[in-house]
Amino acid sequence: MATVIPIDYVSENQEIQPSMFRHSELFNLLMECIFKPYEDQQEQLIWLKDNILNLDVAEKWHLDFLGNLVGQSRFLVSFNVEPYFGFDGSYQSDTFGTVNDPSVGGYWYSYNSYDKSTARRLNDDEYRRVIKARLIYTHSNCIPNDLIEVINLLTDTTTARIQKPKHGVIEIEAEDTSGLLTYFMDRIDLQDNILPVAAGVSVRLIENV
Repeated sequence: MATVIPIDYVSENQEIQPSMFRHSELFNLLMECIFKPYEDQQEQLIWLKDNILNLDVAEKWHLDFLGNLVGQSRFLVSFNVEPYFGFDGSYQSDTFGTVNDPSVGGYWYSYNSYDKSTARRLNDDEYRRVIKARLIYTHSNCIPNDLIEVINLLTDTTTARIQKPKHGVIEIEAEDTSGLLTYFMDRIDLQDNILPVAAGVSVRLIENV
């Protein structure tokens, strides 16, 4: 990438100033005030040139720009927000209900049973990790290490494990407090899938630690 040499606006202006203004402190201060916004914008644009594809330092609109490049939206559609019966510690999981008090416990989660869903807007940290996961998925050959790396990104941990109890079945052991892993597991057969798993392979979450 070509090196950009910053322009010193103040110095260049001083070179072309009439001699009667060169030693005027007030005039030079005025010129500095005028050129300061140009210098600040120049610094920001040079930084952006050097970091336009740097996902680790991107924030806000910069992340949205990178997300659009890889086809990953900041908004996750149909993100379930209801508590459901599930493993202790997992996202929105709850206990069994009781006969005496139907309000206790979470409902049985399935596509046909939940009654409330919404879109979720990812914060910058979540969005950055999901974009990284999307990049891995896009270039993956569905090897186990790729799947583990994606799971760790979605759960923001380094402890995910997978097992293959039999042919065509993958069991995932991971902590999913944010619900991102659960969300993408539910969408593994949809177009916006992000888990690098070969077609026809069944995936299930067996335990949350």
